[in-house]
Amino acid sequence: MFSNLLVPLDGSKLAESVLPVVRRLAERLGCEVKLLHVIEKRPPSRIHGDAHLQDAAGAERYLELIVERLKSWGLNVSSHVHEVPQGDVPRCIAEHAEELEQDLIVLCTHGSGGFKRFVFGTNAEQVLMHGRTPVVLIKTDEYGRAPDFGPRSIIAFLDCTPHSDPVLTACSELAMIFQAKLHLLYVVPTAGSVTPEEVPGARLAPTTTRLLLDLETEQTIGRMKEHLQLLLARNVEASGNVERGQADPAIVGTATDRQADIVAMATMGLAGIGAFWANDLVSRICASYEGALLLFPVIER
Repeated sequence: MFSNLLVPLDGSKLAESVLPVVRRLAERLGCEVKLLHVIEKRPPSRIHGDAHLQDAAGAERYLELIVERLKSWGLNVSSHVHEVPQGDVPRCIAEHAEELEQDLIVLCTHGSGGFKRFVFGTNAEQVLMHGRTPVVLIKTDEYGRAPDFGPRSIIAFLDCTPHSDPVLTACSELAMIFQAKLHLLYVVPTAGSVTPEEVPGARLAPTTTRLLLDLETEQTIGRMKEHLQLLLARNVEASGNVERGQADPAIVGTATDRQADIVAMATMGLAGIGAFWANDLVSRICASYEGALLLFPVIER
């Protein structure tokens, strides 16, 4: 389970909108909190309507104020300023998470809009692309406010690969600690929705593909039942289902129906055009789901 939270801040009220979530996580999980600011090369004068931090001295003063606020909440908190100006801030955040041995990065997600948002992705998505540390993304509304964070209802989007193991482990622990409902969601494609990456040659052998996917559905149902039995034995209020078709509408629909305040899943960590060409699932969900996302980068062995 998570014990060290890394919270990157840029000096804006929008970035600070994650602090109530940080408080909730730190209090319930017993986490230490590390605030981080990375000095940018040629920083803008303002960011998200607030004055942008221009130098290390100003960043230190700013973080000291936030540290005092979090300490007044009873949290164990410290701060770090990366003083060497960086052109790639998301990469620097990802590297610091590993260097400082942080096991969860807490970010609010906000894009630049328009073509820049499409090409480069949000800073949050780029942190995922560069790093190996799980990230929780908190989406803010148009006024920069984060929704209440229970969590009371958790969706774990899983498959039958080892990539889903840390997702299930974390969601099980969160459900027990927060006494939240946990729903396991699996999605098996149909012959019409399957991609060449999922089943090579699917378009050339549709009958065989349908049989293989039906068999995968049966195996997935069996795996889900095993997980549910283990969860129920640990007194976790758990449920689950296996959907057929495309993953993103199934995830968003299930999260909406169950009023989930967090969805957890593994991700390849693609952003921007890379995500567009790869048809990346997380980027599509980010565009249509308003709750928090707990994302685990897939580590290729």
